[in-house]
Amino acid sequence: MNLYELDRVFSLGDSKGMRIAHVTDIHVLVPPRLSQLFGKRLLGTLNLYVFGRKSHFSEAAQEALVRDVMACEPDALICTGDLTAQATPEEFRAAFELLQPLFQRQPTVLIPGNHDTYTLSAWKGLLIEKDFSSWLGTGDWPRTHILSPDLSVVCVDVCRAHVLSTGRVDEAQLRELDVVLRKEAEAGRKVIIAMHYPLRDRHGNPYGAKTHNIDNGPDIENCLSAYGETIIAMVHGHVHHGYQTMVPTQFGSFPSLNPGASGYAHLPKLKRTGHFSVYTVESDSISVERYAFDGTSFVPEDGGAYATGR
Repeated sequence: MNLYELDRVFSLGDSKGMRIAHVTDIHVLVPPRLSQLFGKRLLGTLNLYVFGRKSHFSEAAQEALVRDVMACEPDALICTGDLTAQATPEEFRAAFELLQPLFQRQPTVLIPGNHDTYTLSAWKGLLIEKDFSSWLGTGDWPRTHILSPDLSVVCVDVCRAHVLSTGRVDEAQLRELDVVLRKEAEAGRKVIIAMHYPLRDRHGNPYGAKTHNIDNGPDIENCLSAYGETIIAMVHGHVHHGYQTMVPTQFGSFPSLNPGASGYAHLPKLKRTGHFSVYTVESDSISVERYAFDGTSFVPEDGGAYATGR
């Protein structure tokens, strides 16, 4: 459990609340060496460098992301994974050099994405931990980061190396998630759940693709359902085109929020670009500001958060 020392003691009843930036799916790219081209990474390299997916991401967007999130001066930061494209040591080092100035500026909460556990060696070898342990927290998952006496972020790790890019939460983590949420409820803290994968799609339906999903997502929802009065929101990434929806519980619903890929290139012809969000969390509410990359800088989304529908 991480307990952060903030510049001031926050109460979610404060008039200004707590401002939390959310970035995700940055996808720092470094061409792999020939010796690294095996299995899934060989197919991924073909997709990136031969079939053109590399052009979806932009160093200009990634550099502007660091600068412009810092300019927002958030009280805390959550990153919901996919720092890298293919989880090579070189990509993790490049991601660290890019993101360290941002991550060290304020309390930062980080979870891995499926691209950070892209291969069995990266996953089992905990490669992301070598550079980013300061922000991942320690111990078994789920990991709890207490941001204030009133608010914590509970991080659920669903990612693994899998040929179909499906995630899973094992029984031990599910049992511990119930224990952690009960403790946070008894302590009177509101909770933000952070995962890489979504539980619900943009239409509010269970996220049920045969690939690139959590294959036991309903089990996680069943666990969360008992804590609808404690959970103030869920934040995630993975789906590169952002959206917000609701997750039902026994006690009403809580919002599920995804800004969209923060490292995405500015592609106006495709109506796609990078995004990040800033949430203002108060005692019983969360509001969203969303920023879009215009090719030079991230600017407030025209019309308000999610007005562009992408």
